[in-house]
Amino acid sequence: MNRSRLRVLVLLAVLVMALAPGAEALADSLAVYEGIYDTESKEDHTTELGVEYRFGPLEVSKVRLIPAIGIAGTSDDNYWFYGGVRLDLELGRWAVTPQFAVSLYQEGGGKDLGGPVEFRSGLEVTYGFAKGPRVGLLFYHLSNGILYNFNPGSNSLVLTVSLGR
Repeated sequence: MNRSRLRVLVLLAVLVMALAPGAEALADSLAVYEGIYDTESKEDHTTELGVEYRFGPLEVSKVRLIPAIGIAGTSDDNYWFYGGVRLDLELGRWAVTPQFAVSLYQEGGGKDLGGPVEFRSGLEVTYGFAKGPRVGLLFYHLSNGILYNFNPGSNSLVLTVSLGR
């Protein structure tokens, strides 16, 4: 799949989630991201695009636990759907967010990660503008955690933009 076609799919997913009945009551924010998939590859890097729907936070003191679901894909036709949690640690306009998710992975013409069930763990650093989006960098690792005999894993570095809140 070429890069422009992947972008169209991500934009359609954003529209569907934003216009879903009751979405405004459930959603804390909606994020889109683009960057490099499989950063450790010695060959040409693959482009990754994704969209993430972040539900309203569960707050305990100043800790914000945020359930999230998303879909991502690469220019090599690999796709994954995921669901997990984010932990927002706010520092003024800045936030540091460790996150963990379980993914269902579909290999296309790109990297074989060993099987369909993968785990995504990462760390995101964002800056929130006074009136506007949050912008950040997310680094995460996607691997099967030795569920299968083959577990090469993949690292991604993406630029994120989240809308809402």
